[in-house]
Amino acid sequence: MAAVTQRALFLQLVLNQVGAPYRWGAKGALPDPKGPRLFDCSGLVTWCLHQVGGPDWRATHNTDRLWDACKPVASVAELLPGDLVLYGKAGDPDHVMVHVGAGVVVGASGGGRRTLTLEDAARTDAKVKPFARIAYRGDVLGFRRPPFVS
Repeated sequence: MAAVTQRALFLQLVLNQVGAPYRWGAKGALPDPKGPRLFDCSGLVTWCLHQVGGPDWRATHNTDRLWDACKPVASVAELLPGDLVLYGKAGDPDHVMVHVGAGVVVGASGGGRRTLTLEDAARTDAKVKPFARIAYRGDVLGFRRPPFVS
């Protein structure tokens, strides 16, 4: 049987969070033991990466950190499942999604700075969810590869 790579585990963990509610600043909080974890976009990425043995960036999680600390990927053609797609203005990323393959991205989306409760998230359909194309937002800034060791 083939060994499961850190990248594959990361991707599986991201996909397992689909449907989890968005909350600004959340990075995997489990406020109710019977409820779902809560994430914002960079919180989802840093929590999942740490869960599979990656660096612990949760205390400094934000899209700027991911942009600066992860290796650039030159083009869409070079993206691998598990690579990051960042959005925003030049030099100022404000959103991150995970490429899962075939141009599909998954991430915590639909919220914003005012999404602080489960009611806020439900009202705006803010949650971890898939989008059928990388450019679901028009401000694709670039691509980054997380520091996987396997």
